[in-house]
Amino acid sequence: MIIIALLITIVLMGQTLRQKFVQISILIATVIVVYFGSSVIQTAQRYERNNQVVTPATRYINMGLNPNTSGQIDGNDAWLYEQPGRTPKEKNRLYLSSIKRRLLNYSVGSLSEHFLKKATYMYGTGLTIQDFFYWYAGNKNNLEESILDRFGVTLVNGFQFFYILLSVMTLVFLWRHLKNKRSIPPVVLFSVLGVLGVCAFQVGLWEVRDRYSLLAVPFTVFIFSYALAELDIVGWISRFGSVLKQDVIRYFIISTGLLVFGYLSNYSLTTQLVEKNNVSIHQPYVAYAGQSDVKIKAHDKLKITFDVETTGNTGIFYNSAYSISSDSKSQQVKKYLPLQISLMNTTLHKSIEVDSNGNTKANTMQKGKYVLTLTNPTNQAIYTQGIIDIGKADFSFNSLYRSISGHPELMPVMTVARSSQNTLVSKKQYNAIFTLLFVILCIITYMFRKKDKILPLNKSKI
Repeated sequence: MIIIALLITIVLMGQTLRQKFVQISILIATVIVVYFGSSVIQTAQRYERNNQVVTPATRYINMGLNPNTSGQIDGNDAWLYEQPGRTPKEKNRLYLSSIKRRLLNYSVGSLSEHFLKKATYMYGTGLTIQDFFYWYAGNKNNLEESILDRFGVTLVNGFQFFYILLSVMTLVFLWRHLKNKRSIPPVVLFSVLGVLGVCAFQVGLWEVRDRYSLLAVPFTVFIFSYALAELDIVGWISRFGSVLKQDVIRYFIISTGLLVFGYLSNYSLTTQLVEKNNVSIHQPYVAYAGQSDVKIKAHDKLKITFDVETTGNTGIFYNSAYSISSDSKSQQVKKYLPLQISLMNTTLHKSIEVDSNGNTKANTMQKGKYVLTLTNPTNQAIYTQGIIDIGKADFSFNSLYRSISGHPELMPVMTVARSSQNTLVSKKQYNAIFTLLFVILCIITYMFRKKDKILPLNKSKI
């Protein structure tokens, strides 16, 4: 979409045909080099195409049309037709059928409403949260919560003032140019087309996530910088301040009252408890687009050792395995057979009970060293998604990951977490937000009261 925006800008704003031809030629040559260059790099790094993993673009279009969500990724939709054995062409046919069914169930009005929900979901907060709450820092013996996990709600709400200001000033700048039929600089046109292109693609076609909105941020900030330079902020404050100067205290009291109302009406956020999982071990989850499931031979045992540094944890081990009539996984006839999972705390010499789904009872994993054993109890080979095959990738340097003993390429899917009750936002964070807003209000009030001293009216001095 951004390449298209650049192409349109060149066509509309280029000075001469020769310049346009040269610029478009450079753009096309760059795209070709990047496209074929990436293939060369993939070959050099020994990447291999695996049709079991390849997923069609229609998968994401189908998720974007889900009437039960705001168009964001959905667990059922994400792996709807990603079962092993299906070719990319078969998956594409199935997703197209699902897309047609969903479109037929929408009216023009309901589809427009759905697109609005997608846009709100993607651009509503101005700060990304989704998928970032479980980022951790530290080593395997000292895993810490991410900043977003601890301060995400505070950051989002504290940033709203600046996000709204950025958006409004950008829109005012563009409206003034359109209203007065003034020419827009080429870089601004490119930025506008870039933002519109990204928004149209994500909202009108793809599935959405709040972090996808980051693609539009550099363009929005660039337009905002032009708005600051052109809108004469100092002159606007001077003129507006002349109107407010006599009544600034009255407006200060009204604004303070609204701030107090907002503080009191949302104070329950600091008292309502929610369930939080403080993760101490988080191994890779099932591959995003599906994978070639790992084969475990009959009666084979796989072991992994790891340390748990806190008490009162719950273990979750992904346990989904199946047998098939032959080693060819193109056959869809499967018999699901769970692995045998045993867990031993070798420090306390205590066995921990693990149910057939792969979960321990709550808070039964105490501090200590553990050995996890995965056993195929059958007389035939079985396949599982509970183990990730990372191939030739070398994770030995990363202490956060634990591979199966003797098999550095195999990593079990597992999570060890300690549950706790906590509030979405602490009282300190909550008070800090409203204190900051009150300080900003005081500064603005002082500026309007003393505008003649703070803001010189003579532009040539600025």
